[in-house]
Amino acid sequence: MFSNRVSFYGRCGAVASAIVLLASCGGGGGGGSGFVPIVAPAQPQTPVVVTHTVGGTVTGLTGSLVLQNNAGDDLKLTADGKFTFAAALTEGSAYEVSVRTQPLWQFCTVTKGSGKASADIGDVAVACSAAVAQVSTLAGSGTPGSVNGNGTAASFYLPYSVVVDKSGNLLVSDTATNLVRKISPAGDVTTFAGGGGSGTSQNGNGTAASFSGLSGLALDSTGNAYAAEFGGNRIRKITPAADVITIAGSGAIGSLDGHGTSATFNTPSSVATDADGNIYVLEFIGAVVRKITPAEDVTTLAGSGTAGFADGTGTAASFGQAYGIATDAAGNIYVADSGNNRIRKITPGGVVMPLAGSGQIGATDGAGSSASFSRPGGLTVDSDGNVYVADTGNSLLRKITPAGVVSTLAGQPGVLGAQNGIGAAATFKQPYGVTVDAAGNLYVADTFGNLIRKVTPVRAP
Repeated sequence: MFSNRVSFYGRCGAVASAIVLLASCGGGGGGGSGFVPIVAPAQPQTPVVVTHTVGGTVTGLTGSLVLQNNAGDDLKLTADGKFTFAAALTEGSAYEVSVRTQPLWQFCTVTKGSGKASADIGDVAVACSAAVAQVSTLAGSGTPGSVNGNGTAASFYLPYSVVVDKSGNLLVSDTATNLVRKISPAGDVTTFAGGGGSGTSQNGNGTAASFSGLSGLALDSTGNAYAAEFGGNRIRKITPAADVITIAGSGAIGSLDGHGTSATFNTPSSVATDADGNIYVLEFIGAVVRKITPAEDVTTLAGSGTAGFADGTGTAASFGQAYGIATDAAGNIYVADSGNNRIRKITPGGVVMPLAGSGQIGATDGAGSSASFSRPGGLTVDSDGNVYVADTGNSLLRKITPAGVVSTLAGQPGVLGAQNGIGAAATFKQPYGVTVDAAGNLYVADTFGNLIRKVTPVRAP
């Protein structure tokens, strides 16, 4: 009896962790087994979160577009096709797709861009179309002169080149007066440098300095300006404080490589800079493209030195009398080969190739060599790689995509004037200079109109 009781209590202890004793294991009233097994409570189930993606299709895009969903999830697109935002949404959440940053010289609209995510969204439609050019007069009365003042109260005399800095200030080379003028974002025109002499190349600050045959201008990333002297055969540097110094060129006519002022140039017409601080110089009569390093070493990048037309590498290539030069973000160089009525492209390694233009005088839009120009002058490149050309002989403003497709933004072929308006309603008078700001606004040195024009991308009416 005792051993049975021990065995019974032992069994009670063995299952104590899995049962609840509702009655004493040893009996004592009530009878029955005295316990009921416990079932472990069900663990709470983790709810399943259902998420859905949001995407769609973009069409007509030729630049860089930034979309956002719910003002927080940014997506950059650079080509037509399908897109999907990276962040998925929980089922039932609202979505709203909008354009955060429009492409340069395009406007994109969103349809089917909002709703609630009850399934994966794939029908958001983004359609992009070309902007049109709104031309206005920023500064200049149209009467030749060098009067300072605001907007049209100021005057210019054959403005040739124009560049824009990061703060929105413009510098203009006023060739007939050998002055570098400055235009503030508010349109106030002042003399920045030049005026200390007539037809000489004198270093100094501001108006104590002088230029000889002032032509093209360029800016570097730190705000220094560089001026080509068509008549002085020198390259001058102008600091943000308006200190003018000669960095290259002895003043003698030639295309001799060398260091700084031991080198020579032959009628430099334009200058450009790249992200590494190199300066590129286009020689009008010398028919070559020169390179000046930050250490002021001058070498010949491309061109045979004899006017002509040939693609090739380095000195195997040749140019006609050329006016404009510009660079893109990848270090490629573009030349407005005026004598050959073409736009040429040069790789950083000096390989010269065609971009656009048949070589025949004309104003035809189209791709590559199917397009035509008439003595193209200045040119500039935006952050998407589009090239803008002041087509001087046609008095037109032209655009070339990275694929070489040419279109006319503003002006009427061969029609001279100073009319403001949109596209072909506007007129120019043989413009030479053009530059572009970060927002895609263009500024044109309307040379024989003695005006500085602003060209703004707007939605087509």
